[in-house]
Formats: sequence, structure tokens, C-alpha cells
Amino acid sequence: MTNPSPPKPCAAAAHRVLRAAAEIFSSQGYDAASISAIAKRADVSKANIFHHFKSKAALYQEVLKNACRSFTDSIDAVSRLEEDGIGRLNAYARMRLCDYIEDPMSSRLVLRALTSDCDESDIQPVRDDFAASFHRLGELIRAGQTAGQLRADVNPALIAVLVNAGNVFYAQTRPLLRHFQDIDFADDPHDYSAQMMDILTRGIAAG
Repeated sequence: MTNPSPPKPCAAAAHRVLRAAAEIFSSQGYDAASISAIAKRADVSKANIFHHFKSKAALYQEVLKNACRSFTDSIDAVSRLEEDGIGRLNAYARMRLCDYIEDPMSSRLVLRALTSDCDESDIQPVRDDFAASFHRLGELIRAGQTAGQLRADVNPALIAVLVNAGNVFYAQTRPLLRHFQDIDFADDPHDYSAQMMDILTRGIAAG
């Protein structure tokens, strides 16, 4: 078996630029981030960045596109599971929470974009991608309602909001939660997810 070829220098440079841009955009936001800082972090020239990306906005959109990919991947994976509506919802919650914790930079990028008031054209693609993934999650929940596994009198979008909100809050506040004396799940995200979803699904389970 032959070893895979190393990435071409051009592709490797583009990858470094995307990684550096993600780090800086996630920590500083779009407006404060500079191409000079990204070039320095990626160890490339500014000209090299503009060779791969025609503008700062184009680079930002590509970074956001990469950050949003895990949302689509989670929905795709859950859709293939041989589970009922509750099982799929539980699996989605676990997957998303793991992604939030393992890749906090991407989570910060997406949250910044969804709540940002910067130029609409710069962030509309990520909002569209997120909206599409959110809609697909709602459709999975609605399928569980149609199958009689979940309560049909609850708006699927509300359930989707609660799952995502519980995950985001936990992932963002874990450093603080560790210092709360009544919390024993700050360092056990799987336990947190299981308990959160047990409470939620008991409330939305059909009959």
C-alpha cells in the first residue's frame, strides 16, 4: 500500500490561511480581524491570501462555510440511523454537544455570525446554511410526531430550539459550571446530554 501524497504547497498554504482566519475571526470578530494578522498567523504573505481568496469577505464566508459543515454532517448522520424519533433526537443532541466541545472555535464563529449586525451580504450564506440545517432537524422531529412517537401538539421548531440552546449554554459555560457546588456534570458532557434529553423527551413523548 502506497503512502498518500503530501498536500501540494498551494493547498497547504490555503489550509493554513483558513485555520488562521478561523482562529482570528472567532476571537476578534469580522471587523476587528485584519488580513495582516491572518497572514502573520498563517506564515504567508498578504498577496498569498488574496491569491486564494479574492477578498476578506470571501475568506470569511469560506471560514463560516467550513464551520457550518458539522451541522449538516450531524443531520446527515442522524437521518441514517435506524432509530425512532426520540432516538434520533438524542443522537443529534449528543453529536452537536460533542462538536461544540471538541471544536469551540467553529461554534464561536457560527454564533458570532448568527448574532452579528455586520454587512448582511457577508454573513447571509452561513445564516442560510444554518436555517437549512435547522429546518431539517425540525423535519426529523415532525417525522417522529407523524409516527406517533412524539407529541403532535408541540411545535417542532420549539423542540429544536430547546435542544440547541441547552447544548450551546452548557458548552459555553462549562468553565464556570465547574465552580458551582451543586453541579457534578460539568466535566461529563455525555451525562449532561443524557439527563437533559431525558427531561426533554419525557415532556414531548407521545402518550
